[in-house]
Amino acid sequence: MTIARGQRPEIDAAVRAQPGELVDALRYHRLAPVAHTLLRDGGDELAELVRADRDAVVALHLHATSLLGHLEALLDGVPWVVFKGPVLSELAHPVPGLRSYHDLDLLVDPQDLRLVTTRLLEAGWTIADYDDMLRNPQVPGEMHWRSPSGMLMDLHWSMINMQDRRRRLAVSTSDLLRRRRPVQLGFAEAWTLDPADSLVHVCLHAALTGANKLIYLVDAQRVAARVTDWAEVGQRAEGWKAAPHVGLVLRRARASLGGDQPEGLDRLLGTSAAFRALTAAVDRVAPVQRARTEPGPARLVARAVQPGAVRTVLSSAQSVARHVLDRPRPERADRVPAGSEALDLYLDRVESAG
Repeated sequence: MTIARGQRPEIDAAVRAQPGELVDALRYHRLAPVAHTLLRDGGDELAELVRADRDAVVALHLHATSLLGHLEALLDGVPWVVFKGPVLSELAHPVPGLRSYHDLDLLVDPQDLRLVTTRLLEAGWTIADYDDMLRNPQVPGEMHWRSPSGMLMDLHWSMINMQDRRRRLAVSTSDLLRRRRPVQLGFAEAWTLDPADSLVHVCLHAALTGANKLIYLVDAQRVAARVTDWAEVGQRAEGWKAAPHVGLVLRRARASLGGDQPEGLDRLLGTSAAFRALTAAVDRVAPVQRARTEPGPARLVARAVQPGAVRTVLSSAQSVARHVLDRPRPERADRVPAGSEALDLYLDRVESAG
């Protein structure tokens, strides 16, 4: 917890004698890189155990921000934003540049996706999707690319990947792009979401992922600290139909990490007393800082959150039932990389959906 707040921890003798559990926890919560810096600055020899994590993140962040300069030129004339990884690493992390992430996330208008695809292919990028992924009739809200230098990129036309979730939420790509803001990331000039959109998205993404790792709560806490107009956040969350997701994640971040949040936030987000009691009970039983594996009530409830306590409980029960009934599917050996026919089909469907 101390590391998540950006402070050097005091580590007792028992942990020092068997540090493996600490290292596993840091890696699970994706805080190993910042832990290295905080421990190293205090002269702690435990820093060496996570030095490789820190080096890998630094290398990837330099790679990603350098690539953004290339993309700025490549996407000339096309509105776009970068979000998540490099933005949060620079602007919402205890030590700038040391947030762990794995790829770039870009958003473009669905009607521009074909043009962007053409430019990427001409510049030597390759599609990282399999053929069946682009043929999926659910039309995923993103496709996956690999740069000539090996960086992975999720190219979104919607912030919501799954079609069933797109029906329940209302996140307008054109509105996000209209409100975009310039940002400096390393030596690159880029575009990102405005402060209200950024906070609502960080919370929504955290909830849909499970909000069961401290890194997600650090993101929410630090992005919230940059907000100056909370009324706008409330209006944006309501417009996205994501107010309960925002409420859950911000309450979980405050309970785990502390920090100031405006008075009347629950009223602003429209969360009921019953909903707050339900989520608070889950967080008492299964606090995020104790999580070490993906399954668990904190993740289950966050992923199933709905407006109101009753709907959230029912959704959670349905999620449990699906988990019990669904059998693990073996990895298909016959999958082939996406071809031009699947790509054209996908782009046609995106343009129709958009």
